[in-house]
Amino acid sequence: MRRIAWDVSRRAICSTENRFVFRATFSSSTGLCQQAGRTEVSKVKERNSSSSPRSNPQQLSNPAQGGVDAWASGGASSVFQTQAEVLGTVSFQHDDGLRFRDHLQQFEVEYVESMAAIGRIPGSSNRREMVGEREMATRQCLARALKPLFPQGFTHTCKVTATLLASDGELDPVTIAINAVSAALAASSIPWHGPVGAVRLCSSNGNLIFSPTTAQLAEADFTLLYAGTSNDAYVLQLEGTGISEDALMAAIQAAAKVAGQAVEAQKVLVRQAETSKVSIPMRALPDPAALTRIASISLSRIEDILRDDALDCLQRGNLLDAAKAEAMEAMRSAGAVRSERLRTPGSSLVASSDLDYAWPILQRHALEKMVLGQNLRPGGRGLADLRPVSFQVDVLGGGVHGSGLFMQGEAQCLVTATVGRDLEDRRTEGVLGKGSDRVVVHYNSPIAIASQGRTERVEALQEGRAQSWFLQQALTPLLPESSELPFVLRIVANTLGLAGPTAMHALNAAVLAASSANFPLARTIAGVTIGCFSSSTEPGQPAADDRKGSWQAGIPQARRRELVTDVGLEEAELGDWILQVCGHDQGISALQLDCHRSGLPLDHIESALDRAKRARAQLLTSMRQSLQQRDSADGPRFGKVAIPKDAIGRLIGPGGSSINALQDRFQARVVVSDMGTVHFYAPNPQQAAAVKSSIEVLTGTGLQVTCLINADPGQGLLTALTVHSRSSAA
Repeated sequence: MRRIAWDVSRRAICSTENRFVFRATFSSSTGLCQQAGRTEVSKVKERNSSSSPRSNPQQLSNPAQGGVDAWASGGASSVFQTQAEVLGTVSFQHDDGLRFRDHLQQFEVEYVESMAAIGRIPGSSNRREMVGEREMATRQCLARALKPLFPQGFTHTCKVTATLLASDGELDPVTIAINAVSAALAASSIPWHGPVGAVRLCSSNGNLIFSPTTAQLAEADFTLLYAGTSNDAYVLQLEGTGISEDALMAAIQAAAKVAGQAVEAQKVLVRQAETSKVSIPMRALPDPAALTRIASISLSRIEDILRDDALDCLQRGNLLDAAKAEAMEAMRSAGAVRSERLRTPGSSLVASSDLDYAWPILQRHALEKMVLGQNLRPGGRGLADLRPVSFQVDVLGGGVHGSGLFMQGEAQCLVTATVGRDLEDRRTEGVLGKGSDRVVVHYNSPIAIASQGRTERVEALQEGRAQSWFLQQALTPLLPESSELPFVLRIVANTLGLAGPTAMHALNAAVLAASSANFPLARTIAGVTIGCFSSSTEPGQPAADDRKGSWQAGIPQARRRELVTDVGLEEAELGDWILQVCGHDQGISALQLDCHRSGLPLDHIESALDRAKRARAQLLTSMRQSLQQRDSADGPRFGKVAIPKDAIGRLIGPGGSSINALQDRFQARVVVSDMGTVHFYAPNPQQAAAVKSSIEVLTGTGLQVTCLINADPGQGLLTALTVHSRSSAA
């Protein structure tokens, strides 16, 4: 059932399609703040003031004529689902002035969750909402869904904001937020090749449930977040204990169908809006004539560097930088270089920005010739080959509970695992309620290694928090029940060598570190990355390159795609997309898709999952061999002791003095349940035995306490033991 209403005076549209209700409000102007000027903006305000809900409150009774519209923005959309509402707004600033070396799109995404949406006050000390890992991951999810659909070379400032206005505390607002900002962008005049639709589903007892509640998610076998169209996926996020490739494909196809319905509902808004996209210059593109000149000088050199099997990742990068400097010097010697302000398109004279913009295009062209034409990759690898891997356990000493080092080619990731009591879990509070994380992952991006500036540092920190959330979701289903093992696990991942996507490297090292700490996981999992190169992109997609010339020879003319396994640094920067897949022998436990140039067609997902399955099997075999060779005789130990309920107080002591002294003396973690079961964790077998004996002594007779005191005088534990000895004697 679909209901569409349109009020011309407010230029607001309300469209209902199945599970979502879309309502878009947009300005009749171009939406370009500086280009429109003060006069046009005042006209927009005057035109909307007469129909504003503030001046006519009775209009609020009609959802197509009132409510929250954010009319001052370039585009806005409110999306309703049951009792949840998200307002998506977009603002755009067009700068007519020259902005040299503006390679990166100035694209900012904000996601705001207010506790007022569920009628609660935040529990923080200042009673304000704090941005946590889940909110940061949602921002990154919104960016992954929207950014690939901007035109190539688009670097103008654009800000997208999704604000949760109301919620019933049951539905995850992420999908509503994606649909809201997508509708806002599609209904605006900002150049964007959308819209996209988003849907979340879960599986329970073999049945797919769309838009599940929090209770249904807690009982589900897996949950899937899909954003894209009915043909292409831009966001894929899977969390679960293990799902087969066939079952995952069925879930993705079902989600794509529902997402396509959301896309059609948004297209209705766009058609009724009758707004046209503004034509603006794409600054981050080289002059075609300058590109041809640069290619004639440097393309063959780039191809030789990428084909050299003797070079590692760092050496290739240094040689490519040197080749770029040589190209500029050669053109300067030939008198073919002009300053930025004298740059003349079509003159074949090169400005420094032309070289900056042309260089990644030429590198991608060289990689396309290798991958699509010769089935080769940098370093001499085949398309399905993994780089040499190395697994090391117990690489750190001291008080570290567990550590693991994973190396793959030039990539290195060091992970430490720390075991804590259940009281040391991370408490969370949000619109979906309060919770706790038994696995806490802190993923540190390779900031110092990458030599990044301040802006990139902030982006790296945000990406690191989002990756921390993804890794945490991948590890959480592997933990034992808290009743069986009331301990928490903290994972700290540090990238020591950057040579491609690092999230799966951190996951593999985290499994090693957990094994080093003897923390039991339900299954051994491994992660791998799959990338893609294509000779062209789908018509209308922003990744399509309008590059013609003789220098393009060598790439097959017919449309072709090739998958690459274990994505390297150059492939990650220049490829179409990256699929991160982790799992075990029986299935996939977590998955995440990052699109750079184009979406992932549904008919290519099955082959990508099959490629990941074969690569994952190789990693699991190597990982198990390394873990079997490890000598764990002196490793950490878990233990359990049953004591009488009336002895719990003696074990804990006044204010926790006894149990704290016990933990400090043996560097142990002790958890006492109300039923008298005592779980403990110690760094080695000797201290584990001492902890068990001390627990028995503390909960036993005064004679036993006296014997222990005489056996080891002068320790900090003795004061607490002596006090309890006197108490028991009394």
